[in-house]
Amino acid sequence: MRLAAYILLAFILLLIYGSAVIAVFSSSTIPVTPTILIISMLFNLAIMGGGAILVAYFLHGSWSKALDAMGFKRDGMIKAILYGIVASLLFIFASSAVIEITGYKERNPLAEEIGSSLNTYILIFLPILSALSEETLFRGLIQMHLERKTGWIAAAIITSLMFSLAHLEYKAVIELIATFTFSLVLGYLVHATKNIASPLTAHFLYNFIALLSFYLS
Repeated sequence: MRLAAYILLAFILLLIYGSAVIAVFSSSTIPVTPTILIISMLFNLAIMGGGAILVAYFLHGSWSKALDAMGFKRDGMIKAILYGIVASLLFIFASSAVIEITGYKERNPLAEEIGSSLNTYILIFLPILSALSEETLFRGLIQMHLERKTGWIAAAIITSLMFSLAHLEYKAVIELIATFTFSLVLGYLVHATKNIASPLTAHFLYNFIALLSFYLS
């Protein structure tokens, strides 16, 4: 079962980083529409979220043990959610202050294209689906599994590097830096609360506020 788990995980990571590398070096672009965004997010949820839970099942031998090991639990959920809200707002404030003070500017074409395709439904569902798929894989499966072997600091750093590189398709240095540093915050949240609800909430709120700024502008 463990061999099957690692083979499946390798396949998932190959899909993620393979598509990211192709996007970086490809000159052709696919128009970003609301329909394409939703289909893409549902595909990501199936591959990252569903795939990660299946990997955890192969590793732990039962669905209940798998979900518990990934932090899907009711105990402490309200506290975990509150931690996620506070951490996300503090990160948004701090990162915005750094960008404002340094005066750093960089175009983010993919983010701009996504922003131009927003409607009310996308504004809600895109942050939910992206947070659920990415947190299930990166924090729920990868970091929680690594943490038992390396300790949480090393696990959070490794997971954050992997998380950041998964966003290569944005082709923006600031995106890589932001995703890495935010991932460290998410990693701390899941370590401190042992509940996936905390990084899920923080991730959703961060994405929602970012998209809302595009939506209102």
